[in-house]
Amino acid sequence: MEREHLPPESEALWRKLWELWQANGEDDVILDPAKVEELEEEVPALEGRIRTALAYLQRARYIQYRSGVGDEGIEPILYDVYEPE
Repeated sequence: MEREHLPPESEALWRKLWELWQANGEDDVILDPAKVEELEEEVPALEGRIRTALAYLQRARYIQYRSGVGDEGIEPILYDVYEPE
């Protein structure tokens, strides 16, 4: 399966999501506001656009997530990240 080439900021986010998911033992990761803020600090080009970037990564077959209810309301729950090459 050929995937789309990612812009640098999307690739940086994908790799950060991979690290998060691996650190969590490949279990679901709730991307609550605190985690989103951390991601925005690590990938400043995506500040305020993390949810849009998540949707792009899912459509391009780099991650899979679903919406779920967390402490702050509806939040993305990351449940699969395809391994970076």
